[in-house]
Amino acid sequence: WRLRPVVDVSECRGVLGSIPGPAVDLVLERVLEHGYAHHIERLMVLGNAQCLLRTDPDAAYEWFMELFVDAYDWVMVPNVVGMSQHADGGVMATKPYTSGGAYINKMSDYCGRCRYDVRRRTTEDACPFNALYWDFLARNRARIGDNPRLGMPYRSWDKMDDATRTELRGQAKAFLDTLD
Repeated sequence: WRLRPVVDVSECRGVLGSIPGPAVDLVLERVLEHGYAHHIERLMVLGNAQCLLRTDPDAAYEWFMELFVDAYDWVMVPNVVGMSQHADGGVMATKPYTSGGAYINKMSDYCGRCRYDVRRRTTEDACPFNALYWDFLARNRARIGDNPRLGMPYRSWDKMDDATRTELRGQAKAFLDTLD
Protein backbone atom coordinates (compact mmCIF):
# COMPACT_ATOMS: atom_id res chain seq x y z
CA TRP A 1 0.00 0.00 0.00
CA ARG A 2 2.80 2.42 0.81
CA LEU A 3 4.11 2.06 -2.76
CA ARG A 4 1.07 3.85 -4.15
CA PRO A 5 1.71 7.34 -5.48
CA VAL A 6 0.82 10.14 -3.09
CA VAL A 7 -2.73 11.29 -3.73
CA ASP A 8 -4.20 14.53 -2.47
CA VAL A 9 -7.42 14.32 -0.44
CA SER A 10 -9.10 16.65 -2.92
CA GLU A 11 -8.48 14.13 -5.72
CA CYS A 12 -10.32 11.42 -3.76
CA ARG A 13 -13.33 13.46 -2.79
CA GLY A 14 -14.82 12.58 -6.17
CA VAL A 15 -18.29 11.23 -5.49
CA LEU A 16 -18.25 12.70 -1.99
CA GLY A 17 -18.79 16.13 -3.45
CA SER A 18 -17.81 18.93 -1.14
CA ILE A 19 -19.34 18.34 2.27
CA PRO A 20 -17.50 20.89 4.37
CA GLY A 21 -16.12 20.14 7.79
CA PRO A 22 -13.46 17.82 9.14
CA ALA A 23 -15.26 14.46 9.21
CA VAL A 24 -14.94 13.55 5.54
CA ASP A 25 -11.44 15.02 5.14
CA LEU A 26 -10.02 13.34 8.25
CA VAL A 27 -11.41 9.94 7.29
CA LEU A 28 -10.16 10.34 3.71
CA GLU A 29 -6.69 11.20 4.97
CA ARG A 30 -6.65 7.99 7.02
CA VAL A 31 -7.92 5.94 4.10
CA LEU A 32 -5.22 7.35 1.84
CA GLU A 33 -2.55 6.63 4.43
CA HIS A 34 -3.71 3.19 5.54
CA GLY A 35 -6.20 1.98 2.92
CA TYR A 36 -8.69 1.36 5.70
CA ALA A 37 -11.38 2.97 7.82
CA HIS A 38 -13.22 1.37 10.71
CA HIS A 39 -16.92 0.57 10.54
CA ILE A 40 -18.28 3.93 11.74
CA GLU A 41 -15.95 5.94 9.50
CA ARG A 42 -16.65 3.72 6.51
CA LEU A 43 -20.42 3.56 6.83
CA MET A 44 -21.51 6.62 8.77
CA VAL A 45 -19.09 9.18 7.38
CA LEU A 46 -18.02 8.16 3.87
CA GLY A 47 -20.94 5.92 2.88
CA ASN A 48 -23.49 8.17 4.56
CA ALA A 49 -22.11 11.21 2.73
CA GLN A 50 -22.26 9.38 -0.59
CA CYS A 51 -25.85 8.25 0.00
CA LEU A 52 -27.04 11.68 1.16
CA LEU A 53 -25.33 13.28 -1.84
CA ARG A 54 -27.28 10.95 -4.15
CA THR A 55 -24.17 9.21 -5.41
CA ASP A 56 -24.83 6.45 -7.90
CA PRO A 57 -24.46 3.21 -5.88
CA ASP A 58 -22.24 1.69 -8.57
CA ALA A 59 -19.92 4.70 -8.39
CA ALA A 60 -19.81 4.45 -4.59
CA TYR A 61 -18.98 0.75 -4.79
CA GLU A 62 -16.23 1.37 -7.35
CA TRP A 63 -14.81 4.21 -5.22
CA PHE A 64 -14.59 1.98 -2.14
CA MET A 65 -13.11 -0.88 -4.18
CA GLU A 66 -10.31 1.37 -5.41
CA LEU A 67 -9.32 2.85 -2.04
CA PHE A 68 -9.58 0.08 0.55
CA VAL A 69 -7.13 -2.76 1.26
CA ASP A 70 -10.04 -5.05 2.15
CA ALA A 71 -11.73 -4.32 -1.18
CA TYR A 72 -13.21 -7.76 -1.75
CA ASP A 73 -16.77 -8.39 -2.84
CA TRP A 74 -17.54 -10.22 0.40
CA VAL A 75 -16.64 -7.00 2.29
CA MET A 76 -17.81 -4.27 -0.06
CA VAL A 77 -21.10 -5.69 -1.30
CA PRO A 78 -22.64 -5.85 2.19
CA ASN A 79 -20.93 -2.67 3.43
CA VAL A 80 -21.44 -0.43 0.43
CA VAL A 81 -24.28 -1.86 -1.64
CA GLY A 82 -26.35 -3.19 1.25
CA MET A 83 -25.67 -0.93 4.20
CA SER A 84 -24.34 2.49 3.23
CA GLN A 85 -26.16 2.88 -0.09
CA HIS A 86 -29.16 0.62 0.68
CA ALA A 87 -29.05 -0.14 -3.04
CA ASP A 88 -30.36 -3.67 -2.60
CA GLY A 89 -33.67 -2.41 -1.22
CA GLY A 90 -33.09 -3.83 2.24
CA VAL A 91 -31.91 -7.38 1.51
CA MET A 92 -28.73 -7.07 3.60
CA ALA A 93 -29.64 -4.28 6.00
CA THR A 94 -33.03 -3.54 7.45
CA LYS A 95 -32.62 0.21 7.00
CA PRO A 96 -30.35 2.67 5.20
CA TYR A 97 -27.22 3.56 7.16
CA THR A 98 -27.88 7.28 6.95
CA SER A 99 -27.77 9.90 9.64
CA GLY A 100 -27.54 13.56 10.38
CA GLY A 101 -24.73 15.16 12.29
CA ALA A 102 -25.96 14.03 15.71
CA TYR A 103 -25.01 10.40 15.13
CA ILE A 104 -21.62 11.31 13.68
CA ASN A 105 -21.05 13.51 16.72
CA LYS A 106 -22.10 10.72 19.08
CA MET A 107 -19.83 8.15 17.45
CA SER A 108 -16.74 10.30 16.81
CA ASP A 109 -14.85 13.40 17.83
CA TYR A 110 -14.95 15.10 14.41
CA CYS A 111 -17.73 17.56 15.19
CA GLY A 112 -15.79 19.31 17.95
CA ARG A 113 -13.34 20.58 15.32
CA CYS A 114 -16.01 21.66 12.86
CA ARG A 115 -17.16 25.21 12.17
CA TYR A 116 -20.71 23.90 11.73
CA ASP A 117 -23.05 23.33 14.67
CA VAL A 118 -24.29 19.76 14.80
CA ARG A 119 -27.25 20.82 16.98
CA ARG A 120 -28.63 23.26 14.43
CA ARG A 121 -30.92 22.26 11.60
CA THR A 122 -31.59 25.26 9.41
CA THR A 123 -29.24 28.10 10.20
CA GLU A 124 -26.27 29.08 8.05
CA ASP A 125 -23.95 27.40 10.56
CA ALA A 126 -26.01 24.17 10.75
CA CYS A 127 -24.21 20.91 10.02
CA PRO A 128 -24.80 20.07 6.33
CA PHE A 129 -25.42 16.42 7.23
CA ASN A 130 -28.60 17.50 9.05
CA ALA A 131 -30.51 19.02 6.13
CA LEU A 132 -29.23 16.32 3.78
CA TYR A 133 -30.46 13.60 6.15
CA TRP A 134 -33.95 15.06 6.55
CA ASP A 135 -34.15 15.59 2.79
CA PHE A 136 -33.15 11.94 2.23
CA LEU A 137 -35.94 10.76 4.54
CA ALA A 138 -38.52 13.05 2.92
CA ARG A 139 -37.55 12.03 -0.63
CA ASN A 140 -37.61 8.32 0.16
CA ARG A 141 -40.66 8.12 2.41
CA ALA A 142 -42.77 6.20 -0.10
CA ARG A 143 -40.04 3.55 -0.36
CA ILE A 144 -38.80 3.26 3.25
CA GLY A 145 -41.35 5.12 5.37
CA ASP A 146 -43.08 1.96 6.60
CA ASN A 147 -39.85 0.52 7.98
CA PRO A 148 -40.34 0.12 11.75
CA ARG A 149 -36.68 0.99 12.38
CA LEU A 150 -37.31 4.41 10.86
CA GLY A 151 -40.41 5.16 12.87
CA MET A 152 -38.70 7.55 15.27
CA PRO A 153 -37.11 9.81 12.66
CA TYR A 154 -40.32 9.91 10.63
CA ARG A 155 -42.31 10.81 13.74
CA SER A 156 -39.80 13.61 14.38
CA TRP A 157 -40.20 14.80 10.79
CA ASP A 158 -43.98 14.75 11.13
CA LYS A 159 -43.80 16.85 14.32
CA MET A 160 -41.81 19.60 12.59
CA ASP A 161 -43.81 22.54 11.38
CA ASP A 162 -44.20 23.04 7.62
CA ALA A 163 -41.82 26.01 7.59
CA THR A 164 -39.00 23.97 9.16
CA ARG A 165 -39.53 21.06 6.78
CA THR A 166 -39.56 23.42 3.81
CA GLU A 167 -36.42 25.17 5.04
CA LEU A 168 -34.61 21.85 5.53
CA ARG A 169 -35.53 20.68 2.03
CA GLY A 170 -34.50 24.05 0.61
CA GLN A 171 -31.19 24.01 2.45
CA ALA A 172 -30.45 20.49 1.18
CA LYS A 173 -31.38 21.50 -2.38
CA ALA A 174 -29.19 24.60 -2.22
CA PHE A 175 -26.28 22.53 -0.99
CA LEU A 176 -26.79 19.83 -3.63
CA ASP A 177 -27.09 22.48 -6.34
CA THR A 178 -23.58 23.70 -5.48
CA LEU A 179 -22.23 20.28 -6.46
CA ASP A 180 -23.45 20.39 -10.05
